[in-house]
Amino acid sequence: LAQGAVSSPELLHPTPRHLAAMLGPLKSLFWPAAADKPAAPAAASLAEAGARRPKVQNVRAEDYPTPEKYLEGAEIPTFYQFQSNMVSDEDLKPGMVRVLEVDKRLTLPTRTHIRFLVTAQDVLHSFSVPSLGMKCDATPGRINRVTTFIQREGVFYGQCSELCGTLHGFMPIVVEAVSPETYAAHARKWYKE
Repeated sequence: LAQGAVSSPELLHPTPRHLAAMLGPLKSLFWPAAADKPAAPAAASLAEAGARRPKVQNVRAEDYPTPEKYLEGAEIPTFYQFQSNMVSDEDLKPGMVRVLEVDKRLTLPTRTHIRFLVTAQDVLHSFSVPSLGMKCDATPGRINRVTTFIQREGVFYGQCSELCGTLHGFMPIVVEAVSPETYAAHARKWYKE
């Protein structure tokens, strides 16, 4: 302590009453509206907060209603795998993006929670679609999970972003986001094959 300073227990360990007396003028200066209305009892404010809080319940994916007109009795599996290859320069058509276009696009529905399980068979890869905010390492012998929620329709380009070998620069990923109705018709066609 400085010379001549007085040490009192109230200053070192202030009680709530002392704190209110010290902070009262600051409170009214910075929050004048809060100073005008009387303080509500803590129990009443907690009860009001509980009344406004929405009820939370566990919902599984199977509990969501699926329109029957899109299914027509065909059960849609929960996973789908296929091989997609880059379109070579000779096969490019006007409007296609060179080195990023593929022969089979991954079609996904919008406004749906989507989970990817990513793994590799040979070396380290990285599943990356930057415009969807996704980047996940693909490691042999491991399964990584990444989720996304696509809000708008469109075509999203990505590629392997791990130095994985001689063909590293030729592993594009193309995600085509469509409406859930269009996706259901598309999925029904592919899953039946």
